[in-house]
Amino acid sequence: MAFVRLTQRWMWLLTGTVLLQACGGAHRRSQYDFDSATNSCRTQPAYCAQAAGEEAVIPRAVRTFATAGSSAAATVKILDAALKKQITEALEECADKARKEVIVANFGTRSPTPQECNEQLRDAQGRPLTRAIKLGNDMHRVAFQCAQEKLNQLRPGGFSLEPTYLYDVDSGKVKWLSPAEVARIRQRGSLGELKGSLVPDVVLHTGDPAQVQAVYDFKFPCADITRPAEWRDYPSGHPYFGSNQGDMYRRAFEVDRPVLIQPWLGAGF
Repeated sequence: MAFVRLTQRWMWLLTGTVLLQACGGAHRRSQYDFDSATNSCRTQPAYCAQAAGEEAVIPRAVRTFATAGSSAAATVKILDAALKKQITEALEECADKARKEVIVANFGTRSPTPQECNEQLRDAQGRPLTRAIKLGNDMHRVAFQCAQEKLNQLRPGGFSLEPTYLYDVDSGKVKWLSPAEVARIRQRGSLGELKGSLVPDVVLHTGDPAQVQAVYDFKFPCADITRPAEWRDYPSGHPYFGSNQGDMYRRAFEVDRPVLIQPWLGAGF
């Protein structure tokens, strides 16, 4: 099965490569990645006001948080290698599904060109964003819906989608914020309280979101799908400047390998 899956991925990859040749080949990732500003806004809302031209924020998609008691938590406490492999493969399928559906809906059987990825658009509120960010938002929504369905089967009660954590670099302490707490902060307009927050796409936990066992992020390159994605570097002025997302996930959650999930190329680290 693994060989078949790998073969299918490379068939898609080769197809994408042919399509991309018409786009002029590989280009700098920072220009055409779907995640170039999307993640910075999702993980650092206060920074979005300063990200001219890339202020898209994905609306809080469907989230699943464990709220059951200790007996239910005990049923999902163990995360062995076999289950983690199943979950990783399921999330890879979600990434593939997200890109395929969104690209087909917008471009048919071809990939977008670099020029199309960099095209300036407006969101529903009239804020400027690139087409790459718009497509990335759409892909994340599809991926989250898919992830919820699959993880409800594989890990019921033991995962969260887009959970919010506050991390104190000096003390090393991590605090999980419930959706209600995040909503209250936003309603007060106190986005400074979320400065430096970490918002992974998918977190596996024991049934208690504060007890993190594994972390995943979806990455959706726009034009160049043949090149492995990388963790986003935090910009100058950010509390985590000098580090990248992967670094901070490792430090805050004490996981060995936070996982990148990219269409067709699958899981990377």
